[in-house]
Parts: sequence; C-alpha cells; structure tokens
Amino acid sequence: EGKKLHISWTARAEQAFQTRDIPLIVEMQIYFTCVVQKRILFHDQCKYPTTTVNDSLNVTLRPVQAESCDPVEFAKNHPVAHEYTSSAAKRLRPSQLQLDFKKGAWCGEFSI
Repeated sequence: EGKKLHISWTARAEQAFQTRDIPLIVEMQIYFTCVVQKRILFHDQCKYPTTTVNDSLNVTLRPVQAESCDPVEFAKNHPVAHEYTSSAAKRLRPSQLQLDFKKGAWCGEFSI
C-alpha cells in the first residue's frame, strides 16, 4: 500500500516455508484494550485482505479494539469487538517484520 515493509526470517523459518504447500498468512495485529499490544497470528487461511510477499508468504495488518478491558479474558482469548477502519488507523503501518520457526511453531515480532 505504498509503504515499505522490511521482512526477514531465520534459516529455521526458511526450512519451514519449504515444507508448506500453501502460503503462510501472517496477521500483524495492533490490539487496543486497556493497553496497546502488538500481536502476530499465523494462519493457513483468513477472511481479511492480504498482501502477497512471495509464493510462501502473505501479510496483513489489522488494528482492532477489544470487547472489554477484562485482564483475565484479555490474557486468555484476546476477544475482538471490531476492526478499526478510520483514516488514522489506516495510516498505521509496520516497518519491520521478523519471523522464526521454533519448536514446531511460528513466532515473530513487528515494529511500527
């Protein structure tokens, strides 16, 4: 969407990409609740628009609002009430994304 996103991944992640038949979808989520949290979710499929990086990777960014400010529910489930679609929310863009594959699971972090 006109902004650069620097993406890097480890050799472990590269090996994991090679075993996949479909692209990994990385959802970078900015989660607004009592506190703001950056989360990364990994999907095989999703209902949100994504940007294709290459044959192995698609990415999407979603600024979302929590259903409530209940610390227990927040820690366990991260419930989402709705996605922010304002012009201010659309200006939020990640600048870096780092991916890894450890102990059989995808992990990563991103910077704004």
